[in-house]
Amino acid sequence: MASEVSIVNTALQLIKHSKQITSLTSGTKEANAAELIYDEMRDLCLDMHHWNFATRRVKLAQLAEDEAPAFQWDHAYQLPADFIRVISIHEHDHGEDQIPYRIEGFRIVTDADDIYLRYVARVEDPNQMPPTFRRALAKIIAAQLATALSSSVTLSKELFSQFHDQDLPFAKSTDAIQNMADQLPESDFIMARFGGRASYEPGDPPAS
Repeated sequence: MASEVSIVNTALQLIKHSKQITSLTSGTKEANAAELIYDEMRDLCLDMHHWNFATRRVKLAQLAEDEAPAFQWDHAYQLPADFIRVISIHEHDHGEDQIPYRIEGFRIVTDADDIYLRYVARVEDPNQMPPTFRRALAKIIAAQLATALSSSVTLSKELFSQFHDQDLPFAKSTDAIQNMADQLPESDFIMARFGGRASYEPGDPPAS
């Protein structure tokens, strides 16, 4: 099973550090260095993409009238405790509308009477993270630990470059595979070749 410890130990292997950890709170030099940055690096990675595994949908409760903005906007809504970033905000549950809003003080302010929020949530359980995301997270942690434990700025830059150019894009692309593909329109060639039909099965005769 994946764990915070296994992610950190992967990061330690990436910087060729000889020691591993058994817990983020074990008090060793390696554990202390990792504990300082783990949550921040995890949330940073979550903030870099609209991850499917971290996407949540919720209808927000409107805050009391005395908590509404003093001017410009009519209503305020408290963001979820696990909120990382907005994907989309709607006034209706069909999710096809877009509304003006601002995020201020961990609240959404808007004129909308209802709020349906789709957002990236803080995912703390590594078992809910895809392997490609865990690998990217380990790489950026390694980039941080390279400086803290190996005093190697060069290695840190190299690892961050790998994270930015390889690991993160790969994690994003594998995550995107989970989305339903949009149906592409028929090309003019296909429409002309097969008589304007919406589809063509093998063995069908071409249009004359």
